[in-house]
Formats: sequence, structure tokens, C-alpha cells
Amino acid sequence: MAKVRPARVEDAAWCAEITATGRNAEAFAQAIRGDLEAWVVLEDDAGQPIGVAGCQLWRWNRAAWVMDLSIRRDRRGHGQGRILLDALLDAARGLGALVLLDFEPQGGQLIEFYLQNGFRICGFCDRYLPGTEDPSVVFLSCDL
Repeated sequence: MAKVRPARVEDAAWCAEITATGRNAEAFAQAIRGDLEAWVVLEDDAGQPIGVAGCQLWRWNRAAWVMDLSIRRDRRGHGQGRILLDALLDAARGLGALVLLDFEPQGGQLIEFYLQNGFRICGFCDRYLPGTEDPSVVFLSCDL
């Protein structure tokens, strides 16, 4: 059975490798040590990391923005994402957030995942990602 735990500084290199944030290991280490982000790691039965998720708190409106939710490719499709998302929701609450936000430019399957797990569509912008083939994004939120 997979288990979730808070990310540790020694997870920083692995987090940098698996996520799409573009951060290096040192940037992850700083974020993990800080108080404006929460990162959680999903481990397999052997204690090996198989997923990571993180959010950043915006103090001015007490919203947390999902920065990443990644599961190792060979472990996808088995409910691991739901376990990780639940842990991220708890971590966002722990930061004092009232709402967890995300946007999914990839569409379809990811939007459906969030909708099935308590999120709702809260906005749309057709110019959010300028210079890309499709600059549109759908914003999603979940009340905490």
C-alpha cells in the first residue's frame, strides 16, 4: 500500500527530475524548507518515491496554487493520483489555504480527474499562454 509523507530536503533532486516545474534541486530544497509551499511525496511499499505534489500559498487571498502533481509513468492509472491529491489538499489546509487552484492546458483527461475529485471549473482564459499553439486554459478550484 502506498503512503504519503511530507517532502524532505533529501527528496529535492528526485522532485526536480519528475516534476514539470523547471526547478533544479536547490530550488526544491529551498521550497521544501520554506513556509509558503507544501510538497508531499508518495512512496511505494518499499519506501521508494513514486509521486510528488506541491502547492504554493498566496497569503493575500489564502489560495494555494497547485504547482505540480506527478506520478511515475509506470504507476499511473491505479488510484495513486487520488491518494496524492488528497494529501495535497491536507497540506494546503495546513498552510491556511481556503481554496486550492489549478489550471489544465492539456485538457480532457486531467480536467476530468480534477472534476471527479472535488474541483469545479471556475474560469477560462483564451490568452493565458501566449506564444503557444493553444493559449487557452481552464481554471479549476476546490474549496478547502
